[in-house]
Amino acid sequence: MKNTILSTWIVLSCMASLSYSQTPFNIVPDWLSVEDSYYGTGCGIDDINGDGYPDLAVSNGNDMLQAPNLAYINSGGNMPNTAGWVSSNSLYSGHCELGDYDSDGFPELAVANYIAPGWGPELLNLYENINGVLESSPSWVPPDSVHSFRLTWGDADSDGDLDLAAATGEPYYSSLESNLIFYNQDGILQTEPGWASADSDGCLDVHWVDIDLDGDLDLAFCESIGPIKIYFNYGDSIGTNPGWQLSESDNYNSMDFGDIDGDGYPDMAVAANTQSGGTGRFKLFHNSSGIPDNQPFWQSASTGYGSEAALSDLDNDGDLDLICGRWWGLIDIYLNNNGAFNSQPDWSSSSEYNSVVENIVFGDFNRRAERRRSARYDASGKRLYYLPVRQIAGIDSVMADGAILEIGQYCWSLWDGWVSMGITPLDSVRIFYRYSRSRDMAVSNWDRETYIFYNTTVGYIAGDANDSGTLNGLDVVYLVAYLKGEGPAPEPWLSGDSNGSCDINGLDVIFLVNYFKGGPEPVLGDCD
Repeated sequence: MKNTILSTWIVLSCMASLSYSQTPFNIVPDWLSVEDSYYGTGCGIDDINGDGYPDLAVSNGNDMLQAPNLAYINSGGNMPNTAGWVSSNSLYSGHCELGDYDSDGFPELAVANYIAPGWGPELLNLYENINGVLESSPSWVPPDSVHSFRLTWGDADSDGDLDLAAATGEPYYSSLESNLIFYNQDGILQTEPGWASADSDGCLDVHWVDIDLDGDLDLAFCESIGPIKIYFNYGDSIGTNPGWQLSESDNYNSMDFGDIDGDGYPDMAVAANTQSGGTGRFKLFHNSSGIPDNQPFWQSASTGYGSEAALSDLDNDGDLDLICGRWWGLIDIYLNNNGAFNSQPDWSSSSEYNSVVENIVFGDFNRRAERRRSARYDASGKRLYYLPVRQIAGIDSVMADGAILEIGQYCWSLWDGWVSMGITPLDSVRIFYRYSRSRDMAVSNWDRETYIFYNTTVGYIAGDANDSGTLNGLDVVYLVAYLKGEGPAPEPWLSGDSNGSCDINGLDVIFLVNYFKGGPEPVLGDCD
């Protein structure tokens, strides 16, 4: 009799559509750091201490002040306003990035240093992570100084570990330099670069991207006083001369890559700046079968000191939105409507928090909407695989041809959502990862505190235990199996809480059954 009733629920159950706010942030930040006078420039999100919660690193100084670098260590979903880690050295630092280059499960912090006193070149820094604690003084310091505003982790040689690329040069005084790659050899990051561009530039950004979808990472540089350039990865080497460069020159400050139009190829987003005579517009360029177009298909109506362009699916509709920042300006969000964008922002932060925006990153600090997912691929002889989402929370494991790989056999990018393996799968790949539908937005600011805008999207439906996006009888089946110890827990766990009690038990099953009989709708509990 119970099975008959349950079958009827499955066929005739009420369907509740999953909906999200289009702009899931308040216009004023919800969190401000205590530190506000260090000229914050770069920021990065990763789990520094291995407790499962994302932490926030901030690099400081820019060209204004010799300042320490900071990290705010998440405490069970609560972000402290005071830095829990402070570097012992103080430099004119540019941007930073976290990455586990030695495959021990703990990410290191790499920092680009822009200038030295007197505006000369400075040394790059890397702070080792020793069992969840960043060392206070960097132990990886190359012997040769360079001007570097930004650096990034990527697998240049497809061997399954992270190499470090640095954008170099100082555009204001035309100190042009070769861009660099420091290769990782069996967990040891070389202090002498193994690759240098043949041309010299004044670059402010660098990004790894498989622009031509041939299965390896190419390297793009954003030049402030010249064209954007991409150096192609040919499998056995990366060309030292650019394989493509943008025909137009602008005062470009920042860039990002992601599939905006759904054709599989990564498109390009850029921020231009008027400081040195540029257009000051945010721009989007289509990728036409492996190379970006030379003319943007979209640009912002506004101009100014564009400093940041980032791509993220903020409204959870399956396409990437554009998030931008300016010096002495606001955070602007342009929503993607089936590949089209308004020339005016769909959301802007409050003018009360006008600031010199430098970097924008995303992560679910309280993990309330985090899910575990897996993606399957036909191997096709490739070592590089992009997940269906960006700004992931972590990689749990990777399976190739049915065997679980050791952590030293692959590396990943949380921001871009790719995994690169040191072996060539023959048949299949399955990647187990964590992802959130409710990612918060952290912003580093040159002139005041670091911000966090908490995402107002809950990220799940109360009672939707199987995370299908709708309420039906299958959720009852799922809950019953979980409570009997015969099935997995809901993902996220609180999605199984239908009565708002912040717990999961038999009362939630009864509440769901009554809902399908015409009772009250499931409710979200105040469970933070």
